[in-house]
Amino acid sequence: MGQGDQGRQHQGGVNAAAPADRSRLVRDLRALGLRPGDLAMVHASLRALGPVEGGPAEVLAALLDTVGPEGTLFAFVSWDQSPYLETLDGRSLPAEARANWPAFDAASAPPYREFGAFNRFVCAHPQVRRSAHPDASMAAIGRLADELTRDHSLHEGYGRGSPLERFVAHGGRVLLLGAPLDAVTVLHYAEAIADIPGKRRVRYEVPVLQDGRKVWLRAENFDTNGILDVFAHEGEPDAVERIARDYVAQGHGRRGRVGNAPCHLFEADPIVAYGVRWLQAQGLSSNPTRR
Repeated sequence: MGQGDQGRQHQGGVNAAAPADRSRLVRDLRALGLRPGDLAMVHASLRALGPVEGGPAEVLAALLDTVGPEGTLFAFVSWDQSPYLETLDGRSLPAEARANWPAFDAASAPPYREFGAFNRFVCAHPQVRRSAHPDASMAAIGRLADELTRDHSLHEGYGRGSPLERFVAHGGRVLLLGAPLDAVTVLHYAEAIADIPGKRRVRYEVPVLQDGRKVWLRAENFDTNGILDVFAHEGEPDAVERIARDYVAQGHGRRGRVGNAPCHLFEADPIVAYGVRWLQAQGLSSNPTRR
């Protein structure tokens, strides 16, 4: 990357203990490098951000103010009631549980709570658009929202033809708003397209709402919990975290502070290209480097 993408600290001279308001958040976001017209995939930790006047709704408003009417916010929201584990690789639900399981409806399905409370406000926005893949569901607000969220195949959650591919193609940027480096979801696209042997795929079932009735359908993805065996050890960093950590260590991306939160801003295309090279270098060995 060029010098313009190198990290810069923004301290702002504002008392970090004071609640931030929308105007301060906008100033901080602009100092970090977010611009009008940007397509930004946001991963947010409200706890790291600290107190904000008006709460999470004002955080979302500040982000929308920053990217402006020509910009777009994008988020990985998934689904809090996904039966992924219950139906993974041939597992079956008891008949009663299957009959009572709620159907996914993009207009109302609750986002996965472990991705943070901020996504609830994204999904509740009156102009939000949401993709139809229950487990890999993406949400967007803004000019490119329809383009990003349309046609999300149940057989390709994160790879070719997915919203992540379109996000990268449209010059998207990744904003970690106090979120950790293991949250760089766009690196799942790098995992999907990297030419490495032995990539794990998973298959499961999802109930979706079609014409007012629940239908169970088969879904499959590359395994985001461990694309290769070496990245699937309980309690150890996965490939996404390792790639992002190495990328930052090499000085890529912009760094700063929004409210109280330490933040990173990455260009999506270069970090994906780096991720593909990183994975393919690891995949050349039958026993990839453990870090």
